[in-house]
This record gives sequence, structure tokens and C-alpha cells, in this order.
Amino acid sequence: MSKSDIRKEIKELINKNISTLANQSRMICQMIIESEEYKSASEIYAYMALPDEVDLTDVIKQALLDGKKVALPKIISKNDGIMEFFYLDTLKTLAQQTSNGAYGILEPDEKLPAIPDSALKTLILVPGRAFTKDGDRLGRGKGYYDRFLEKGLGMGPFERLRDPGCEDKKRLPNITVAGVCFDFQVLPELPTDPNDVKMDIILQG
Repeated sequence: MSKSDIRKEIKELINKNISTLANQSRMICQMIIESEEYKSASEIYAYMALPDEVDLTDVIKQALLDGKKVALPKIISKNDGIMEFFYLDTLKTLAQQTSNGAYGILEPDEKLPAIPDSALKTLILVPGRAFTKDGDRLGRGKGYYDRFLEKGLGMGPFERLRDPGCEDKKRLPNITVAGVCFDFQVLPELPTDPNDVKMDIILQG
């Protein structure tokens, strides 16, 4: 099955389950909050969901209450497919520091601090159209997350966390990349490309 066929199939499944997505999102958020990956992380990279994605609002609010640094993505260039993350201000509400950006997604204010060229123990929560249990991911086809993760897990903002003896350039000890999705988005297999970045874990519900 082609990537476009899978995206079409997932869209149909989402439409069939639309009335239950909000409740499923709350359950997934609670599972994330109770996970060891969340508890051990100093920083959470989340996202503001589209209507057909797992809504992470509960995770974002809890992480701020727990004193964790929370960062959200902002599209910097549609033409180049570039996305960067910015830290939220813990003293402000989400509504006070986000506004509609590219593709109608809520994005952080550009005046907020961008993530530095270093990171603490970090959990990156990644949306997608479909995943496999082995960590393969199918996005929407724009490549924003693949580019960010390839940069971040290569020579980008997480470089100082690299284990010098680690031959796998896409795996850093203090970074956990988690695909977040509904149960029906997990498939037995997916077509992949060399530039696709694998997830470390899949958080589904």
C-alpha cells in the first residue's frame, strides 16, 4: 500500500472514530504523564494538535505544573520545510503565548526563547498519520519532523548529549523520541524512506 493510500485509510478511520477522539486523547495524556519517560524528563517537546491528532493539552499543562520546561514547534519556513521549537513561559497561560500559525495550528510566540544548542533529559512527543510498533512513522508528507529530528539527533541542539562511543548517530542516551497516536493508527508495516527518523517508543491509546 502506498503512503497516500495509507493516509487516506487513516483519514477514514479518524472520521469513523471522531466522537471518541477527545476521550481517547485524555486517556493517552494520562498514560504519558504516568510513564517513566515523562517522569524522568526535564524537558517536554510537545505540539498543539490538529483536530485529527492526539490532543496533548493535558500533558502540557501538567508538565508546566511539574516544573518541566515545555517547548512547542513553530513553522519557520514552509518553502524549506523548517520547524523550530520554542520554550513556553511558565507564568503565562497557553492562550497568552500561542496564536494561529501555519496550517491553522496554534504556535508559540516568536518572542519566546528558542531551544538552545544543548538539552537536558528530554521527551519529544511526535504526531503522525501512522506508526508501527517498531517505531516507523508516516507523517503528512511535509517532512518537518524528519528534518528537525535529523538535525537534532545529528549535529543540532542535542549534540552535547551524544555518547562518543555510540555508532548509531540517531540515538542519544538522554533523548526519547515518542510517537503519539490512537490505537487504529498503529499498523503492521509502513513504507519508509532513508530520511525517515524512527521513534524510540510509541505511546498509543
